[in-house]
Amino acid sequence: MTLTTEILIFEASDGFRNDPGLVIPAFDVALKAKGVQSPVYYGKQIEEPSTWGYLILNWDEYESHKALIDGPTYPDVIAGLKSSIGGSARTEMYHVKFSSPTIALEKPVTEVAILSLKAPENRAALVDILTKLSEASEKRFVFGQTREDENKYVLIAGWPTVEAHEETSAKPEVAAAREKLLSLANKEHVYHTKLLQYPKL
Repeated sequence: MTLTTEILIFEASDGFRNDPGLVIPAFDVALKAKGVQSPVYYGKQIEEPSTWGYLILNWDEYESHKALIDGPTYPDVIAGLKSSIGGSARTEMYHVKFSSPTIALEKPVTEVAILSLKAPENRAALVDILTKLSEASEKRFVFGQTREDENKYVLIAGWPTVEAHEETSAKPEVAAAREKLLSLANKEHVYHTKLLQYPKL
């Protein structure tokens, strides 16, 4: 079964940057929903200034998350998130079926990237490059098209450190693939986070 992954990217409040565990009350409600997979993941952007927060949940299918959103307990989820979201309340939510299981979420550092296709006719070429990168990484790098916008793709990659990502990116063959990717799509978001699990396994 291919899971649907919910990714919430939000402007982090000072409170969340100091203590990402502020989101746990929201998880306590969400984890009672039908179809959600345990554990769930959360973390703050590593790069300074640490602007973004991340919540990542796996669901058996999109409809299970939609049922939570439409259900009576969703206001409790929102209330549980309120103190974690910064003053602009800027949030982006995506649902993605990734190309492979998301083992990257359990690595010491997780890269989160969003690409937006420049033109629909570039789709096959973009997917081909991403597929080859995923295979070369032994699935530590996965990608998927968002349900919300067929021209947006979320990329998740696991690294031992941010520096390891930078060293890999500097290799000629990887740099060439990245250059080709950016000729096909715009880079909307590329940051790193150290994800925590709840409940902690």
